[in-house]
Amino acid sequence: MRLVALIMAVLCSGAMASYRVHVLKLTHYNTAGKPIKQEQVLSTLDHLQYEHWHSGYRVMKAQLLDTWYCPGDTSGHRELCPKPGSATPTRGPASTNAKRLPYGRQPVMP
Repeated sequence: MRLVALIMAVLCSGAMASYRVHVLKLTHYNTAGKPIKQEQVLSTLDHLQYEHWHSGYRVMKAQLLDTWYCPGDTSGHRELCPKPGSATPTRGPASTNAKRLPYGRQPVMP
């Protein structure tokens, strides 16, 4: 059993993941329900997760403005990746390709 755990630890130690960055517009409210402050933040939490994690409803409202995908290593505390500069998508959905790709060579969608 310990051997299996050791093998799994060695195999998973080099695993890398990716994440998504969200631009959120936050509106903070006072106890009477009047908006008192607005700000924009970058977060790996989406607008719903951000509201629940940071205070809940009636205190803050988070609105999703933009989002993008960041490939790469997520271990440790690193800065969020910048938004890609390409305004046009570099590839379309796999179903619109005119020529067929061989089996096992289909594009990977993030």
